[in-house]
Amino acid sequence: MKKTGAWLVTYALEQLPVNFTFGIPGVHNTELYDELNKSERVRPILVTHEGCGAFMADAVSRTSDTVGTLVIVPAAGVTHAMSGIGEAFLDGVPMLIISGGTRQDTGRSYQLHQWDQHAALKPLTKKTFLITEHSQIVPTIFEAYTIAVSDEPGPVFVEVPVEIQLFRGEIDDLPTFSPPAPPPNPPQDEIRQAVELLKSAEKPGIFVGWGARDASDLVVRLAEALEAPVATTLQGLS
Repeated sequence: MKKTGAWLVTYALEQLPVNFTFGIPGVHNTELYDELNKSERVRPILVTHEGCGAFMADAVSRTSDTVGTLVIVPAAGVTHAMSGIGEAFLDGVPMLIISGGTRQDTGRSYQLHQWDQHAALKPLTKKTFLITEHSQIVPTIFEAYTIAVSDEPGPVFVEVPVEIQLFRGEIDDLPTFSPPAPPPNPPQDEIRQAVELLKSAEKPGIFVGWGARDASDLVVRLAEALEAPVATTLQGLS
C-alpha cells in the first residue's frame, strides 16, 4: 500500500497515549497539520510560540497518563522550543518532538530551515531520529515513545523531511503499538535491607522527589511510622 508520510505520522500518534499536539503550522510541516486536522483522536493545539508549546507539552506529561507532543517547524521552531525541551530533559519528563525537515531529494543546499537539528538537540534529548523512507515512520515513532517513557524519561526528537510528508511511499503493513512492559519491582532482598536500615536509623528523614508522586499515601504512612520529618524537591511538590 502507499501512504503519505504525514498520514503515517498521524496514524502512529493515534496509536499512542497522545491526546494533543502543540505547535505552529508553517513551512515544512503544513502537510502534517493537514492530516492532524482530520484526526478524530489527536487534537492539534495552536500556540503563539513554540517555547510555550514545549512547556504545555511538558505539563501534559507531568499531569496526565498521556505524553506531551510537539509538532513544529524545523530550525526556528526547534530553537524556540529548546527551553521547554531542555527543562523536560533535566527533570526527567517524557516528551515527543516531531518536526518537519528540508527536502533531502533535490541535491540542493542552502534551503530555508536547513540546519543540523540533531547536533543542536543531542544534549537535550535521549535520542534523535531522521526519517529517510516511509516505512520507517510508524516503527520509529513507536520506538521514540518507548524511549521517552522508559528508564529515566525524557524528550525524543523525530525529523520527517517534507518530501516524505507530502508524497506517497510504499509500506508493507501498518503495525500496531505494543506498550512497553512495566519496570520490574526491586529485588526483595534490597527492600528488606532498606527496611532494616530505616528501622535502625537514629534520626531518619525523608527527602521526596517526583518519583514518589503516585505514592503520596505510602510516603505519609512511612513518615508516621518512622516519626520522620519530610522535605521535598521542587519536583516532589508535584
